[in-house]
Amino acid sequence: MKNRPKTALISVPLLLFLASCSQDDGGKAASAQGKYSRITNSEEVCIQDSETGLVWATKTDRGGLHDFRNTYSWWDPNEANGELDYRGTENAGKCAGSSCDTWNYVIAVNQAGYCGYTDWRMPSKDELFSISELQRADNPPTIDITFFPHSQAAEYWSRNDYSFQWDAAWAWNFQFGHDRVDWKKAPKFVRLVRGSGQNLPEVKD
Repeated sequence: MKNRPKTALISVPLLLFLASCSQDDGGKAASAQGKYSRITNSEEVCIQDSETGLVWATKTDRGGLHDFRNTYSWWDPNEANGELDYRGTENAGKCAGSSCDTWNYVIAVNQAGYCGYTDWRMPSKDELFSISELQRADNPPTIDITFFPHSQAAEYWSRNDYSFQWDAAWAWNFQFGHDRVDWKKAPKFVRLVRGSGQNLPEVKD
């Protein structure tokens, strides 16, 4: 029988990137530093980050698999499963187009080949940190909404477990711009990523 630990969850404010947006000479939307550019595939839009090499999925307001209102619980059936169950909670969010957990959402997006890619995955908290913008904290969400429309001033799951709590994981808060631990069963937003990140900022636990 499992005993739920009484450890309190924590919130850790962090320093974030500064960035702003403009139009480049070719009329292509780009950040002032050339950080972001769009990759389009029919009506699907993804965002390339030139600083890290990562490609990010965007959200829509059209319902279905990529709707910005969809939420997901944290679930990974490959996590260690012994006396304490690290897998999380399956299908405990509210969504359309897939089962409402992180594992099945990734599978559904890859099966659909979003933006022509089939290697989407959950981001680490360092990767979520890399698209956060502290100067927007007075007018959240703390992200460039020119390139990430329909972003929520709320928490998005990362792929990172919390080392000291078997049924908790890290999320990134795009209202205040910091990471936070919460129970894996909690419904949260998800933004998928692909690629191998370089020059990533490091978030300390």
